[in-house]
Parts: sequence; C-alpha cells; structure tokens
Amino acid sequence: MIEIVGTEGTSEYRAAIMVRDALEAIWPGVATSPIEQEDIKIAVSVKISGYRVQDIDIVLAGQLVRPRQIRPMRVIRGHSGSRLNNRPLLVESFVAAIEVKDHDERNVRVNGDQVEVRYSRSGRIERKSATDQNVNQMHSLKAYLSDQHADVFVRRCLIFPSLQNISAPSAVASGFNGHQLMSAIASSSPVLERKGQGYLSAGSSQSVEKVLASPLFRPMIPTRLDRERMERLAVKNPAVDEVLQTLGSGTVFLRGYGGTGKTVLLLQTAWKQYKVEGKRTLILTYNLALAADMRRLMALAGIPSSPEDGGIEISTVMSFLYRWFARFHLLEEEALDFSRYPELCAAALEMVESGAVGVADIEGIVSAEPDRFDFDQVFVDEGQDWPSGETALLKVLYSPRRLCIADGIDQFTRGQRADWRKGIPREERKTHSLTTCLRLKRNLSLFVGEVARSTGMGWEAEANPAAGGGRLIVLCKPYETAQELHEQLVRELRDDGNAPIDMLFCVPPDGVERDGNVVRSSMSTVLSEWGTETWDGVDPHARLDFPRSSNQARIVQYASCRGLEGWTVVLDRFDSFLAQIASWKDHSEETAMEGFVDPEIARNREAWRWGMIALTRPIDTLVIQLQDEHSGYGKQVLDIAAKMEDFAEIIR
Repeated sequence: MIEIVGTEGTSEYRAAIMVRDALEAIWPGVATSPIEQEDIKIAVSVKISGYRVQDIDIVLAGQLVRPRQIRPMRVIRGHSGSRLNNRPLLVESFVAAIEVKDHDERNVRVNGDQVEVRYSRSGRIERKSATDQNVNQMHSLKAYLSDQHADVFVRRCLIFPSLQNISAPSAVASGFNGHQLMSAIASSSPVLERKGQGYLSAGSSQSVEKVLASPLFRPMIPTRLDRERMERLAVKNPAVDEVLQTLGSGTVFLRGYGGTGKTVLLLQTAWKQYKVEGKRTLILTYNLALAADMRRLMALAGIPSSPEDGGIEISTVMSFLYRWFARFHLLEEEALDFSRYPELCAAALEMVESGAVGVADIEGIVSAEPDRFDFDQVFVDEGQDWPSGETALLKVLYSPRRLCIADGIDQFTRGQRADWRKGIPREERKTHSLTTCLRLKRNLSLFVGEVARSTGMGWEAEANPAAGGGRLIVLCKPYETAQELHEQLVRELRDDGNAPIDMLFCVPPDGVERDGNVVRSSMSTVLSEWGTETWDGVDPHARLDFPRSSNQARIVQYASCRGLEGWTVVLDRFDSFLAQIASWKDHSEETAMEGFVDPEIARNREAWRWGMIALTRPIDTLVIQLQDEHSGYGKQVLDIAAKMEDFAEIIR
C-alpha cells in the first residue's frame, strides 16, 4: 500500500506522485498490497515545529515485511566501508527527508555530493547549499521522530524535476526510476551488511511502525473556522499598509485590548510581505500554546519559513534567544535552563554593549546559519510582557526599524509592562490603535464590556456591528457532570461547520495532574471518557507540536490562553482561578503605584485582569463554569449574566 498525504497541485505533490510511480514500477503490486505486508507513506509539505529546520518538502517512510530488491545505481557502502554494488540491495524499511528543487541547469552547481542552487529573496541574489539544507532536514526529522518515541535511522535525497541529469550521488533528476531514487537514498549513509549482502533498514519494525503512525502522516483537514482564518490572512486591510509604511524606517506598535486583532494584524502583515516581496518574518511569543496554534495555521495555509523561500517562522522567545546564547558561547548547548535565563540575557547584552561582540560578529552568525537567524523583520506578539533584558537584547540583535510590537492593554502577566520605546527616537516609532473587538460576537462583547465596567477594568473595545449573535452559558455545576451539555456544544459546533479543534478549554493549575513525567489535565480525562479526542496543552511534550487532527479539542491552562481563540470556549472553575490569582501575589507594589489604599482592591484588580484575558477568547459561545456560585467572583459573574437574559443561560 502506498499513500500520499498532503495538498494537491503543488510542485512537492507532483514530486510525491513521481516517487509513488517510480516505486510502483520496480515493485509490482506494492501500491495495492495489504498494509500489513507493505506500508509506504509519503507526506507532502511537512511542518515540524520547534526544530532547526521546520519545512520538509517530502517525508518518505516504508516498511516491507518481505524485503524488496533494488539495483544499485549509485555507490552503496556497508558499515565496513566495502562497496556493495555487485548484487541487488534488499530493502526492509526506510525513512527519508526529501527536498524538491525546481531550479534549471543554469541555477544549479554540483561539486561532488554538494549541490548549490541560486536564490533570490528581497532583492538579494545568492547561492545556497541544497545539500546542507537537506542534511539539516534529515537531522530535524530524526529529532522530531525521537520526540515521538520512534528511534530510527533517517536518510536524505534531493529531487530536481527540471534537470535532465545530475551527478550528485544523493540526488535524482527528471524521469528518475525507483532504482535511482532508492539508490540515492541508500547512498547518503552506509547500509547494513550481512555476509556481504546489503540491507536498507531504518530500524526495528516497532520503531518504523511508530513513524508510520506518527502525526506527520495524518491529513490535516481545515474546519470552517480554519478556512476563515486563512482567508483573513489575505483580506485587504488598510491597517496592513499603514504598518508597512513605517516598517524599515521605524518601530511599529499595535496597541489594543484583548480581541481587537493584534495577532491577526501581525500575521496579515507578515503574509503580505511574503507574498509581495518574498520576505521572511519571525514572529515571537512567550506562549507555547499560542505558538502551536499559529504554526498550525501556517501549516494549513502552506506558508513556508525557509531563508530560500521566505515566509513566516513562529518561535517562542526563550528558545530563540537560547540559539543566540549558544552562538555567543554562553552555553555549550541550547538546552533551556529557565533559572539562568535572566542572567544569560544580561550577559549577552553586556557582550554587545561592551564591544566583545560586534556588528560584524552578529552578521557573521546570521550569514553562517540563515535558517536560524536570517529574518527581514521580527514581529513580537504580547510585547507588553517582555522583561527589559529581552527587549534590549532583541533591539541590538535586530534593528528597531525591523520590529513590529503587539502591545496589549491590561494584558501583561509576567511582571511590569515592557518599555520597548526606550532608546528609540520619537520620530522613529509609530503606534496604531486597534479599537474594535473583532473576535467576540456582539452579545459576548456586551457581556465582557459589562464585566469590565463592573470590575473597573476599563475594557473599551467597541463591539463589532458586523458580528451579530453570541451566546453565554454560566454553569453552576462541575463540567464533568454536564455530559449532555458537552454533547450539545459539540453537535452545535459541527452544525456550524466547525470541529472539536475549534473548542478551547481553559483550566486552572489545580486541574493539572502529574504522575512522574506524565502531565495531563483532569479535563482531558473527562473528555476522553466522553469520546472527544484532545490536544492536552498542559503537557509540555504536547506543546512541542501543534494539533494535527481537527477532532482534537484544545486544552490549556489559563496562563497560556492569551492570543488563542475558539468558536466555543469553556472556562473551567473560573471563579476558583480568579481566587487563586488574588491569593498568589503580594500586590503592595501595584497598590502603591496606582494609588490604592486597600490591598483587597489591588488583588481583585489583578484577578480580573487575568480574567479579562480569558473572557475575550471566544467567538460565538462562552461557557463559564463556576466551582462555587456563592463565592465572591461567582456572584459577580451571575449578577452580570442575569442582566443579559436575552442571550445568557444559567444552568444549575
């Protein structure tokens, strides 16, 4: 059985068809044989988030219970170093990262196994090593599969559909056959030897089975909401042109309350820069769940992130700066050590300011590793939450004129508000205010506005008159006892053309369970028992990859919900979460700063500031589950909901 997974009509998909046809021609019956006997999968335009290389044109994997043969068309060596070209090579299993290059002979240069290709991006013309790119893809794919608990040997290959022939051993040209393809893959590294017989094997059958069952080979089907989000990227927006007028000559600030479209405007601007000029944008966030959400959108939209093609790369700020720390020789490797993070930021900044690392050194690092550091502009989501060490360091690594900062009002959760404007001349910064609530439907916007007025939060976003409707449910009993309501919500979600992935569940810290290295939410356990698949974002391992199935409902902690959205949002134990926030911190500094004389007022303000972030996540339906309807925060929610009887439902 041979299966191709991916979007049709692309150059990569056409190359995948060539691969399938080439294997069918040399292995009769392989395309229709039982999957238990021969299982070959071809994934097209693969994105693996959080690794050195995130885009792989084709991932090819296969396992054959009875080995098939190929006739070696390249020099094949065994682990002993001996050539194994005098007899057929037996193929048991394989995993390969394949890069497709459409360059013609004028733009390709071969030197042994090194293949260089000519690229043009943002007006710059340069040559890049396609071989090195493919090697990095191979290593990134192996790391990804290792994180999926599949320990296999990964190989590589280049395909040049526009060339008549190519001499590089690990590459094939137009019209390649299955012998040439598999020989190119086998030649990239030594193969197994058994009594002089060569065997192509990726590892144990159990490990290869894990590869074939991995999320890479699951088709990603966009929901209606996904399609709307993809269409939103390309919609004409005058604000995008205003941002582009400033970028390059100054720093752009996008200022607005939650739900006013700051993240969307960042993505729209980056998309237009890519489509019109082929530019490459880095979008940084501290929120792993939000990074996973944006990466999923990039994968669905087919937006690349490579230096050669341009596009959009999504990264968390800590992992990105740790790359720089390693290049500054502050670390031996890039393993995240959060306890040292402020110290490393300060040390890196001191090295630049003292001249120990100069502009030429920074440019050299970018030039040596463009896939990791070469970006035309850097956009920062939730920039109000960055500590001063991060802001100062990013501004010396990348010119402030290349920065666009999303600045949320009353949305900082990591400490004091960041001062991005420090050191930037007034004439070189431009602020765009976003005043209309674009996410919430009108009724939900009215509810959130009333919450803000009643709690003194000052949320002043205007309701969107074009988005009518919206439903509020206040649930005064545990969600795990409301299966009927849950099934109704899922049914209505599907009736609207959406899927479970368009549901977002926010849970408090005490809703997270830990058993050794296993981290899960109690909500995930409940939903699984009810037959709803989940992407459990409370698990750090799960956050390494984005949800790849539209049937997975998303679960995150409240602290990770900022920037996310859902057609239907469930806020579990909302009152309990607010009470925890109020009790966690000593708000004396904020009290003194803002002139409060009552610490209780400061605590409640801090709790509702976090609460407003969660309340602005839904589009259509908001479910607020209260642990204790008689608690102070529970009574506030119920009192406000009671005023909204036209669209609010209280369930006891």
